[in-house]
Parts: sequence; structure tokens; C-alpha cells
Amino acid sequence: MNINIAEYLVKKLEENGVKYVFGYPGEQVLPIYEALRKSKIKHVLMRHEQAAAHAADAYARITGNYGVCLATAGPGAMNLVMGVSAAYKDNVPLLVITGDVPKTVKGQDTFQDLDLNCVFKPITIKSFNSTTSEKIENNISEIFSRNSEGITGPYHINIPKDVQKKQLNIDHKVITNQKIKAPLEYDIEHTIKLIEESKKPLIILGSGIIYSDAIGEVKEFVNKTKIPVTTTYPARGIIPEDNPKNLGLIGNRGTTKANYASENADLIIALATRLCDRTISHINTDNIVQVNTNKEQNNAKYFYNNNVKEFLHELNKQELPITDNTWKTRIDNQKENTKKTYAETEQLHPEKVVQSILKKADNNTTIILDAGTTPTYFTINSTLTKHSQMIFSGGLGPMGYSLPASIGASFARPDDIIFATTGDGSVQMTIQELAVISTYKLPIIIFVINNSLLGIIKQWQDMAGIPKYQVDLDNPDFVKLASAYNIEADDIKSYDELELKLEKAVKAKKPHLFNINVDDLHIPLP
Repeated sequence: MNINIAEYLVKKLEENGVKYVFGYPGEQVLPIYEALRKSKIKHVLMRHEQAAAHAADAYARITGNYGVCLATAGPGAMNLVMGVSAAYKDNVPLLVITGDVPKTVKGQDTFQDLDLNCVFKPITIKSFNSTTSEKIENNISEIFSRNSEGITGPYHINIPKDVQKKQLNIDHKVITNQKIKAPLEYDIEHTIKLIEESKKPLIILGSGIIYSDAIGEVKEFVNKTKIPVTTTYPARGIIPEDNPKNLGLIGNRGTTKANYASENADLIIALATRLCDRTISHINTDNIVQVNTNKEQNNAKYFYNNNVKEFLHELNKQELPITDNTWKTRIDNQKENTKKTYAETEQLHPEKVVQSILKKADNNTTIILDAGTTPTYFTINSTLTKHSQMIFSGGLGPMGYSLPASIGASFARPDDIIFATTGDGSVQMTIQELAVISTYKLPIIIFVINNSLLGIIKQWQDMAGIPKYQVDLDNPDFVKLASAYNIEADDIKSYDELELKLEKAVKAKKPHLFNINVDDLHIPLP
């Protein structure tokens, strides 16, 4: 093979179905960029490396495939850290590629030389220093084989510039990695026995269902057993939330039915979820079966380190017990407290604004949330009908996620209208990505929920009984800023105006920004 290592890397990305790379060029990745220029892969030029990671993150959450981001050595790689950390906390399959200073000067304190593998090691499943053709081939093989087994999360490959330019040497053996073990017959039988003995079983679905391509197996299992279903936040919509089988979100922001079921269940079947503190906040039983490929996320009495797709496939082959409908009837009798009162406001009420936005969202809309007040209102007012229809980087919750993530979402779902919802504080952390939205003419509608304040921080200060400090924002004119990027924009003064102009923007399928001035109100706490 008369190709260099950079060309080999890009070739392997192509062979493994990579369609997009989100990145920002630099000196130490020029050979990779030259290989990309000649490839079928589309490079999306972001305006900051953090944004590249967030875009790749959202792409992966929707497609279930690796989102790929690329940056140069030193500052370029360091700028990726925020986005990679967010993906790591949510087990998102990310492939992070960095260039590095030449191998010949590595470790000599040369310009932009840092130990990147030490930086990325705590926020990835593995961080590889691919300094030979043998290493790059084995590293790529391991990364893509692990994802196919359902082991998800970020992987990092660091390649020195001089190594990228070396000719590929293929006279070596590719190491075969130990695979996740197949489900044991005893574990399948024991799980069925637990279901048979249970009067009040409950299923909790996690985002690993998406990454393992196990949605079909989940639906078959639920249909056969009639066990009620709840989901973690990133798994919302795997079973549409208007389906009676789905009780909705579990945990801190969970629905009344989901949390009643978790408090009273005598068996929990947790599929492809880590069972984080927010998820288990209402669970009282320790009779928990957990299926997960990550042993470090063992939070159950019965933990099976299996691929959830394979585990469900083996379960579905058996004659499964059917849960008595009495349990589901008890759950359904729990009524949601739908009566709401709204404080009188001088400007628009943030929750009513969110409700107006959601009125215009349908099955062809994907919504990206940012840190701040908006996730609460969108969570408690929405019903999702497909997986990854509402994306929130909840494990880490970085400000500035929504704008770049909406770009990745738009490439993952080119037929969808993307709603990027953010606050006046969050949007300014990655506002330069308006240039990308404009350049590619992506159908992204941006909602800046503007209270001239870091609202969540002020709420914490208020609850602590301390004076407001360093939370007031002297904001720019967001409409003029959007216009500077050739994006249409409007200041919104009323709910009727929002709904009317939003309807037009959705039909136009063009980038649009709405600046919506709202009052400072505390969000309801879990």
C-alpha cells in the first residue's frame, strides 16, 4: 500500500463509515488534512476546537456512530478538552484525533509540546500515542471493534506530525482484542426467574440502547413481557413518550408515574445505563439487574458485563413471563400534577416562551439544550417521539454546548429543523459558531432566552441568602450580531409574535435567531 500513515488513517475512517469530521486545521495535522482533502469524508470547519467536539458529540448521540473531531497539537488539542469531557460523562462514542509535535523533538519542551495523552487519559476510555504504523493500525482496529460491541465513550489518538508523513508498513500482525463475553445461559435463566417472581418489575433504558443498535430488541422485549418502561434523560424517546408502555423520564426531573414506579418496584431491569445518582434517586429496592459493557459502572446486585443487544436477543428467544396488568394499572392511577400558576411578569415568562416554542416542534424537529434555566422548562413540558430528539449534555453540563451541538445534529439529521435553545450567558461562550451555521446554511433556529443574567447562579445565591454578585450581564445586541453573520434575526416582544415568526422560520428552513427577553424567575427544583 503506497500510502502514508495520515492517508491510512483517513482510509480506515472511510471504511468504518465515517462521513463527517468536525475540526480546525493547524500545523501539526496538515498531513491529515491533505488526506482528508482527497477523501470522500466531508470536513466541517468549525470556529473553535471545543465546538468541534460538541458538534461531533451531538452527531454521535443521534446516529449511534462515532462522532469524529480533529485538532492540532498544544492549544488546539487543549481546546478539545471541554467537549471531550462532556462526551465522557455521558458515554458518547467520540473519536478524538490530535496531531502532535514531531517525534524527534517530543519531550524537549519545544513549541506547543505537551503530554497530550496524560491530559486525555482521564476523560477517554483510552488515549493512544500512535507513533508507528503498527500502533495506528492496532489502535484503529481496537476503537472500531469496541464500538461494535457496545463499549461506548471517547477514544483519543495522538499522532506526531512526522509519523503522519511516514509510509505505511503493513508487515506486522494486528492484535485481536479480547471481546465482551457472550451472555451466559445461566444469567438469562436467572433473569427470567427474577421476572417470574416479581409482581412489580420496571425497566430502565439508557443511551447505550442507541449506541448498541438495540432499539428493536428493546421493543420486542417490552411487547413480550408487558413490563413498564422508564428512561434516563439521553434515552428519552427510544420508546415514544406518547406510548402507554413508556412512563417517561425517571429520577430527579422524572414524571410522577415513573418515580412512583421506581419507588414501589420490586425488580429493576437496567439496560445500558450507568444508574447515576440522578437516575436512582427514587429507587428503593436493591433487587436490580444491570446489563452494561463498562464494569466500572456496576451499580447493581446482579451485574452482567454483556452487550445489551446480545443479552436482549437471548432473552427474546425464550418464553418470557408476562407481567400482570394490575401493576401497570396502579401506576396509571398516579395523576400528574398539571395545574400550574404563573407569576405576573413585566417581560415574557420563560416557561410560557418554552411552551410556545414546543408548539412548533414536531417529529421532524430536534431540540438541543444548553446549561441554564431552559433545560428544566423543556424537560417538564415536552413529550418526545423519537430517540435523541432532545439533547442535553447533562453529565457535565457545559455552557456553550447548544450552538455547536446543533451543527452536529443538523448533519446527522439533514431533514430535521434544529432548535438550538440557549441563554444569554451560554450563547456567548461559543457564539462564533454562528459563522458555521451561516456558511453551511443549516436549518437551525436559535432561541436566546435572555434575562441579562446568569440566572441559575443567582438562584443559588438567593437560596444561600447571600447578595447577588457577578451575575448581571451587559449583553450585546444579539439581533445585530446574528445579522453580522448573515443570519436573519428578530427581537421578540410577545408570545403571539414568537409563534407567528417561528412558524415562518420553520417553513423557510434557513438559519434564524430569536432574541427573547424574559423575566428573572427561579426554576422549580426537583
